[in-house]
Amino acid sequence: MPLCLARSHKRSCRDAPGHCHQRHLRVRDSRQILILPLLVADGARLLDSAVMADDSLSTGKKRAWSWSLADWDNMWRPTMWNRTPPVPHDAHTVKLIVILGLVLYANVIVNEMLEPAWYVPFNLGLLGVTLVIARSAGTTWTSMGLRRDRTGTGVKIGLAAAAAAVALAAIALTVPAVRELLRDERFVDSSIGLLLYHALIRIPIGTALYEEVLFRGVIFGMLVRRYPPLIAGLSSSLLFGLWHILPVLDVLETNPAGDHFSGVLAIIGALIAAVVITSLAGLGLLWIRLLANSIVAPVLVHIGTNSMAILAVIVVVHLA
Repeated sequence: MPLCLARSHKRSCRDAPGHCHQRHLRVRDSRQILILPLLVADGARLLDSAVMADDSLSTGKKRAWSWSLADWDNMWRPTMWNRTPPVPHDAHTVKLIVILGLVLYANVIVNEMLEPAWYVPFNLGLLGVTLVIARSAGTTWTSMGLRRDRTGTGVKIGLAAAAAAVALAAIALTVPAVRELLRDERFVDSSIGLLLYHALIRIPIGTALYEEVLFRGVIFGMLVRRYPPLIAGLSSSLLFGLWHILPVLDVLETNPAGDHFSGVLAIIGALIAAVVITSLAGLGLLWIRLLANSIVAPVLVHIGTNSMAILAVIVVVHLA
């Protein structure tokens, strides 16, 4: 402001303080009116980011990063599978690669080196590390199917699906050829107590919980933040199928089914078939997870099918 104008402004304020005060108020109010929309917009963005961040603590929030809660509740519908995230977020490729590297490392360690007694604590420890990495990448509990307010739905759908799977498995066991597959060397020579440990502790915690949270939770949850559910689902399910290559090699050595696969080409064919079958199983488990919007549902189905097989070994091999 020029000096003369400043002096005249001061004089006018002294001569008419009320008028000057009103003028200042009008100027200040006009500035606030101009700034108010910006402040509201900034506040909305901050609130939205806080809502998304607090999803890890409060499950009542409506936003779950890229997808709304309504989107997650309806993601099991085919109409949602090709949709891109309404607000795509970086999938944090580096952290996802770190998780996949840890998974590959764990797969080799567990199947080739680890003592059986360390199976459950090792897998739980690794799962905890992957959850920490996923959370540091901004992946919410909702994205990983771990919302507390969807647990009840997960239990209901999981128990229903598990009951259906167990019923089908029970029907299959009436076929003699299927019962013969239960005579796996790893289980035939095991005591009933050890088999019960496998059915009630090792499989539910060290296998079902671990694999479901890892593949249908962490990996799918990170991918679906950036890609359509179909791409994220196919990718995580294919990884789930590849994850089973080493276990299948062990089965071919100890199970009577391995007698039918001699030669490199036969073994490769068996591995490809196993990857395809387990990948499809992974897609089915993912659909159940999305139907319930809870990882609890596929965990219960996974427990039902795998533990059922061990309990069937007890009945068919040890008690028959």
